[in-house]
Amino acid sequence: MRFGYRSLFCLATLATLLLGVAAASAVSLNEIRVDQTGTDYDDYFELMGEPGQGLAGLTYVVIGDGTGLCGTIEAVVNLSAYSIQADGYFAACRTTTPTLTGYDVTGLASLNFENGDNVTHMLVADFSGTLAQDLDTNDDGVLDVTPWTSVVDVVGIYEGTVVNCAIGDEYLYSPVQVGPDGLYAPGHILRCGTDWYIGPFDPAVGYDSPGAENTDCSIDNEETSWGSLKTMYR
Repeated sequence: MRFGYRSLFCLATLATLLLGVAAASAVSLNEIRVDQTGTDYDDYFELMGEPGQGLAGLTYVVIGDGTGLCGTIEAVVNLSAYSIQADGYFAACRTTTPTLTGYDVTGLASLNFENGDNVTHMLVADFSGTLAQDLDTNDDGVLDVTPWTSVVDVVGIYEGTVVNCAIGDEYLYSPVQVGPDGLYAPGHILRCGTDWYIGPFDPAVGYDSPGAENTDCSIDNEETSWGSLKTMYR
């Protein structure tokens, strides 16, 4: 069980990256929870975009590891049947009995998020891959297979371990990496403005906002090994 806030480790977004991330997109990742205290009732992701915008052709993909393999697809969520809601957000949860409210879709079984590990969360266009597909065939940290036409948005959840594909400590395939949260991978990350931050591990603290704007960016970080700079975030 973990409580409290930690500052982030966030690499600057590169204009041209091996993934070919779309520089400006009408849809973006906005908030993600992969872990929490007790049972994970609130695995979810939230997208932000223009109200009413359809998500046809977009897929939510998570890259992690397989048996001794880095770069394996762990989750695939086809978003073609959904759209950004009138409030400008779309939030989807894995379980049918979440503890939080504000979701637009619940019971989305394909939203199977690994926690406690390095994982790359991606929003891609025209996905043609498959669940459990190995995209980094030689385990060198570079994707050899990219079964999409473009990466719309991407963020990595960083545990802080040294990469060792043989034991499941995989690469991140994102220029933006958030974490670690102390000795752990963050359970909750969210955007405030253009930056990603680590939120409270326990959703009962009250700072998750699936289906709504991340507006309360006013909590002081603890000092961490990344330095004494205090960043305001929620």
